[in-house]
Amino acid sequence: MSGPMQAHVLISILAYSLLAIAALQALLAGYQDWQLKHKHQNILMRTLPPVQTMETLLFELIWAGEILLTLSLISGFLFFDDLFAQQLVHKVTFSIVAWAVYAILLWGRHNRGWRGNKAIRWTWAGFIAILVGYIGSKIVLEFILTQ
Repeated sequence: MSGPMQAHVLISILAYSLLAIAALQALLAGYQDWQLKHKHQNILMRTLPPVQTMETLLFELIWAGEILLTLSLISGFLFFDDLFAQQLVHKVTFSIVAWAVYAILLWGRHNRGWRGNKAIRWTWAGFIAILVGYIGSKIVLEFILTQ
């Protein structure tokens, strides 16, 4: 594998990892929000940082993941000659959908003040799109197209 291709793979893995951590952070923030609304206190609730800190961390992770996903998409378009011939159209399509979902979420946060459950839902929608892109493309390539 060439150097630029290795860089593309590394950036893609980092983007996926950060967005996976953001999805887990959204899960924790949602749990924390639910616990607070239902007036429950347990050991986990007492050890978690305040909701605002959790939300700030969530959006920092999403910003970093979105930047790396953007770089991954750009480098993929630069280094792959024909995405359709290389049977990567599934991965690219869902990665673009995920990129758009995260871009809308960041826009909504900045311009509309989206927080809480709305932000959590958008975060999970983006992560599901990217997850389907990575796992779904593997399923398509290995099980559907090889038969």
